[in-house]
Amino acid sequence: MPYPSPQQPQFGYPPQPVVYQARFRKHTGMLILAQWTDASVVGSIHEVRAAYRGAQSHCLLAGWWGVFSMLFYNPMALVGNWSEMRRITHLAKANGEVS
Repeated sequence: MPYPSPQQPQFGYPPQPVVYQARFRKHTGMLILAQWTDASVVGSIHEVRAAYRGAQSHCLLAGWWGVFSMLFYNPMALVGNWSEMRRITHLAKANGEVS
């Protein structure tokens, strides 16, 4: 008797969707101060990508308003978000969701 493939439900249950957990940072630069907001998301790869795009858009639009924000904080937020999305993409590739 052959083993069931991963796409076939076993014992009458449908296959469970893969859920990912990620945390992205939204940085808002001000002339003197800076504000960080964490955006946590738990969901499918599509939901994580949407949260990533939202966080990166926020950083690119509102993160450059200040000297320290422009030189240090916002680039750190952008690279940190990119790194987190790269980690999730590697997990999704390992699960066969992304090619």
